Amino acid sequence: MDEKRADRFAYGMEMPDSVVDYPQIGQRIKRLRNQRGMTQEALAEAASVSVPYISHLERAVKKGSLETLTRIAAALGITVHELLGIPRSEKEIFLPDMTSVLEDCSPEERKFLLEVTAAIKEIMRQEKQEFSNNT
Repeated sequence: MDEKRADRFAYGMEMPDSVVDYPQIGQRIKRLRNQRGMTQEALAEAASVSVPYISHLERAVKKGSLETLTRIAAALGITVHELLGIPRSEKEIFLPDMTSVLEDCSPEERKFLLEVTAAIKEIMRQEKQEFSNNT
């Protein structure tokens, strides 16, 4: 890797090809596209790329830029992390669920649920500590 490219990699601007599994990304694009009932034409139009380019990505003939993969992920309704196969943290998994639960609550309901959740968390930690002390 040349020095300039190494600098871009060090600052998170570029990933070496050995880290990115392009065939896997291509398979993921095709699988998600098919699950959504999209043709290559529909995906290409939604992501502002050509149909042959989508075909090349799906077959790993070409490697998509981060910008292109971002547009494709958006067109498929997923995050770039999901498209690249990067596991999400537990926080990223549960935060949307918590947001969904709270979105139609009044301010009073949200405050109550927050207080109840905090109390349950404290009880769970106390019981865990007591269990650890007894074993």
